[in-house]
Amino acid sequence: MNKKTFILFTLILGFLSINVLSATVKNPVGKWKFSAPGAPYGYEQGLIEISREAGELSATLSFTGMDYKFELEKVKYENEKLSFSLYLDGEDVYIVMTFSEDDKISGKAVYSQGGIPLYATREKEGK
Repeated sequence: MNKKTFILFTLILGFLSINVLSATVKNPVGKWKFSAPGAPYGYEQGLIEISREAGELSATLSFTGMDYKFELEKVKYENEKLSFSLYLDGEDVYIVMTFSEDDKISGKAVYSQGGIPLYATREKEGK
């Protein structure tokens, strides 16, 4: 390998590693206001609160106008996909969401009657 090729290769490798290192890792921890157009009345909007303790994710979900918080089960975040489940009104509901932006996630809630689109936006700190 001649000197010019080596320098060019080193520069390209340097630029590639800068891009990889500067890529932001999305973080699901926080409060997420969600909307579920097409969900049954009373279940169209609410708040998902995600926290991390000792490396483990946990989350709750509450619907607008209700004081009760549902503990979410099987909370996972892998490959920028957030998934969890809950038992609601005699139904197992499975939810998978993907980041569309740093502060926006979207996906689907699936239950025995089909699927419902789900959209969430991170609440800003101090709200």
